[in-house]
Amino acid sequence: MKDQVVDIRDIFKARQTVSRNLKATQLLRYESLSRLVGADIYIKHENHNPTASQKIRGAVNLAWELRRNGVTRIVTAANGASGGALACAARMFNMSALVVVPEKSPLSLIQSLQDQGAEVRANGIDFPESLRIARRMEENGDYYFVHPANEMQFIHGCATAALEVIEELPEADVAIGSVGMGGCIASILAASSVLNPKLKVIGVQAELAPAAYLSWKTGALQRQESRTFSQELGMSKAFEIPFSLYADALADFVLLPEHRLYEGVALAAHHTRQMVDAAGGAPIMAAYLLRQKLRSKTVVLFMSSGAATADELEEAYTLSAFRSGRPEEL
Repeated sequence: MKDQVVDIRDIFKARQTVSRNLKATQLLRYESLSRLVGADIYIKHENHNPTASQKIRGAVNLAWELRRNGVTRIVTAANGASGGALACAARMFNMSALVVVPEKSPLSLIQSLQDQGAEVRANGIDFPESLRIARRMEENGDYYFVHPANEMQFIHGCATAALEVIEELPEADVAIGSVGMGGCIASILAASSVLNPKLKVIGVQAELAPAAYLSWKTGALQRQESRTFSQELGMSKAFEIPFSLYADALADFVLLPEHRLYEGVALAAHHTRQMVDAAGGAPIMAAYLLRQKLRSKTVVLFMSSGAATADELEEAYTLSAFRSGRPEEL
């Protein structure tokens, strides 16, 4: 696998496109979270973006470049926020988007994709098969295939979130972000490695979907069945381009069991009044578990996703952490 090289000029170029179409998101300090962790805790509210995801930044940058080059019809596969982000961005630039989803996808995912203007086809027993089906549709000549993770322009666009953080809070010591397909965590590293190389970046993943963690641990791409409830974190493999950017650069990698993922959702509601999914809440839970290492540091948590299902919220809000603001001591 060939390592990818990020030119910081591509990220600044992406910011021109992203800023024309999206507003900068808030970076807010939370006193109660700072007290809980024993550090100076800030949250980058990427959940405030259209589609409630950091991924819309990458999708906007990628779709704009494709449209400039004459592409009008794209196809992709999704089991989470990437499909909605690409559909939303395609509509911004008068493109059509077809999204292939696994056959047993929740109705909430299908409806959200349709709300963004996508044509949705349920085809494939799981996400990897849906991805193969979407790729074959490009081979038939009808669509331009967009990979939901292996696109450098997507990473350049997502990196504009880290660029905003670095400019607003240059004294940050640590950044923590969730790892699903890997594009968002790779984008943080792409920006910080050049503009703030002292910033330590930590990834968080579901314990029951550890493919990216195992890849990072072994230094080689791994596959592992995903059994987590989280759509955003439920990847059964690590993807080549994001992995090449985080493989040697992450300072640490945290795996969260299912109960802790739900607690992250509950803690987000209690401390920030934000309704987020497991990927959005996981950095909070990770910061708490790492509190001894983070003590007295300035920490930025990327709240990268707010696409929670009703079942996810219902389960999380029954936990004691929702009322107390403190995780259970297991």
